Amino acid sequence: MRTLLDLAKLDPADALSPAGASDGHPSQPWRCARTGIWVVESHALVSDALSRPAEFSSKVSLAALDAGFPAAEVEAIYRAGGYPPARTLQTNDPPAHRRFRALVERVFTPSRVEATVPDIDAACADLLEQWPADVPFEAMAGFAVPLPLRVISTQLGVPAEDFRLFKRWSDAAIQAIGLGAKRDEQIHAARCGVEFQHYFAALLADPARRPEGSLIDRVAQAAAQPDSTLTLPEQLSLLHTLMIAGHETTTSTLGSLLRMLVEQPSLATAARDDAKLQKRLIEEALRLQAPVQGVFRVTTQATQFGGIDLPARSLLCLRLGAANRDAARYPSGGAPELTGPVAAHMSFGAGIHHCIGAPLARRELGIALAALLDRFSRFEFASGALPLQYSVSVMTRALLSLPLIARGRP
Repeated sequence: MRTLLDLAKLDPADALSPAGASDGHPSQPWRCARTGIWVVESHALVSDALSRPAEFSSKVSLAALDAGFPAAEVEAIYRAGGYPPARTLQTNDPPAHRRFRALVERVFTPSRVEATVPDIDAACADLLEQWPADVPFEAMAGFAVPLPLRVISTQLGVPAEDFRLFKRWSDAAIQAIGLGAKRDEQIHAARCGVEFQHYFAALLADPARRPEGSLIDRVAQAAAQPDSTLTLPEQLSLLHTLMIAGHETTTSTLGSLLRMLVEQPSLATAARDDAKLQKRLIEEALRLQAPVQGVFRVTTQATQFGGIDLPARSLLCLRLGAANRDAARYPSGGAPELTGPVAAHMSFGAGIHHCIGAPLARRELGIALAALLDRFSRFEFASGALPLQYSVSVMTRALLSLPLIARGRP
């Protein structure tokens, strides 16, 4: 039987069932023999679990998921140099989850998102000026990675020149939570976590370094209220989550969009002056190459789910990427659906954990795609680009590199 890490090494189109069948997604959960984790791939079941947080809890720890996780060593690193991470958004349940979500959700209102447009436009223009036409260019490192990092830096309220620190810290954290990380990678992630805490604790403590209205300023002001119970470890964990979530999804999807334009060159011409088609391309890139491939849940009580009797404390991996290709939900399965009604996908999650930054990510992706199509006529793989290399993670999926040749417009 296939393991969770086996799924992480496949293209999403191949992650159909434990036997690798090609006749659709299993209607029942299947159990990973090595870990005992139940894998859920159908759209209906994934949606069902995400809509029932009281029965399918988000309070899942790495120690529970990975028998090789060096929990004692990681905790010692945090205690010696910083603070053990606190549960805030992603690994929390109501009512505590709502307390943290309410703190930051007003930063991502439509008006706040629109206020970021000049910054996104400026970052796009700057990065595209550094992308030469008609010669090989590393599109991930040169465009897809730095653009979202610059945007989230502005949202957080930190200097844009520090975005490379964020990338190092984020990469370490993503590697640690993807399952299968080696001991030294987990230790490195913990040390990066402590570095992050020192950096942001200094900003939280100094009002002069916090831009008014930024996420850091908002968190610091909430903690300073007389009736606040928001601890420093909670503030730091919340900002850590926002840093990672604020750019990883967008970076991954920018890579997916560029790959789509290379493999289907007619799309660039068709979408260049068609804003509606551009939006559709973004949604299909999100659906077909979900940047978050899976999330974990644990049952709080014995329950029947998908025809299986699950005892309390059963661990589940909800495969968002597989649900996005479920033929029972999407007629084309793994092929782009560019006409007809738009079917909502799972790439931003669902229910109370639906990605709080989804409006900003969509706006950012829309601006970036329009700018790319305006500057270049078509995109090709550069020599040596194939086969494409993706990160190996149970949770996330992103291109590691994407050497392209972008042809200039006449």
